[in-house]
Amino acid sequence: MRQATRTGGGARLFRLLIYGLILVSAAAQFALIPVMPVYAHRLGLSGFQQGMVLGATGLAALAVSLPAGTLSDRFGARRLTLAAGLLMAAAMLAQALAGSFPALLAARLAFGAGYAMVWTAGLCWLADAAGGPQALGGSVASAASGALTQHLGLAVPLLATAASFAVITGTLGSLRVLPGAAAPRRATAGLRTAARDREVIGAAAAVVVAGLSTGACALLVPAQLHAAGASTGQIGLDFAAAGMLFAAGSALTAAAGRRAVCLPVICGGILAVIAALSLGALSTASLAIIVMLCVATAARSVLWTVSYPLAAGAAGRGGTGMGAAVGLLNGIWAATAVLGPLAAGLAAEHFTARGAFGLTAAICAAALAVTAAMAWPALHPARRAAPHRRDPDLADGGMLLRSGSQRHGSPS
Repeated sequence: MRQATRTGGGARLFRLLIYGLILVSAAAQFALIPVMPVYAHRLGLSGFQQGMVLGATGLAALAVSLPAGTLSDRFGARRLTLAAGLLMAAAMLAQALAGSFPALLAARLAFGAGYAMVWTAGLCWLADAAGGPQALGGSVASAASGALTQHLGLAVPLLATAASFAVITGTLGSLRVLPGAAAPRRATAGLRTAARDREVIGAAAAVVVAGLSTGACALLVPAQLHAAGASTGQIGLDFAAAGMLFAAGSALTAAAGRRAVCLPVICGGILAVIAALSLGALSTASLAIIVMLCVATAARSVLWTVSYPLAAGAAGRGGTGMGAAVGLLNGIWAATAVLGPLAAGLAAEHFTARGAFGLTAAICAAALAVTAAMAWPALHPARRAAPHRRDPDLADGGMLLRSGSQRHGSPS
């Protein structure tokens, strides 16, 4: 087993491998979106079944995220991260061989469990290097998956992804990392304490908006563009362009530093998502759908980049472990990832795609009202009993902010 220290080539290799695992996990998650119409045609999937497949990752993450965060705080993140890599490799192999709806759904559920573990325990293991690859992975994967599927079929990209997971995880597991890189974090307060904090509530509302809008766009945008005559390759390029906007928005938000980590910024991001979805509710012309996708994706980059350090800072002040806070947000994202595609699929079947976008915008407006209520004391300090103090030296929130985006928002 090779020694990986905090400095020198071992540390660089360690970072590269973690970056690679996160990037490939993001790629595998987002690569499904532009090829969903191919699965729908090949397996005869209904709109509701497509929503189930797209929401399977979120359903598994809903069950896994909170336990993964707690176990990461208690026992350290290394073992969970390595197990997640192997699980995702097996899941991608199963997806490549899936010839029916139940098999495809089971493969996506298994992938979702590994995905949640990586994005909870993995982020805690290397919090200051978690976000950049995700944004890049989503944009590259969206373009590549559509083109590769068009020319090579569905199985080849999936088998290549499975092999990538296996190689990266095996190499990562062969490194001996100093205990501090994945040491347990002892929490002095329960998760309920963090969940009552207004900043955690605001961050949770941001995740709800980002997750629901991601699910709606992931299901409806490819379907609308495909119906208008766009190929899987063209749809992939559209998502790739949106992914690049996500990366740029995340980088700009992170560059603003701690000034961006506040509830008013989250309110602005939610408002931009509502405006984008309203455009889809007014028109399903291809140009309107593409503009909606790009604007909503850019707005989600702000929400993802701000929400995690905001919640991590609040959890740190309250004595809750960072793993628990990240697990809480990931669990909320998972719930919206499940409900978003399902609700969008049902709304599109019983009404229209425009109605589905409008319904999603209305739910986001309710989340905006909650976030604004949480932000009100900060905007009117005279109405508070005591000023709220932010610890400028809180390491976890700062590391997560420097990492850029933390999730599932780019792509889709």
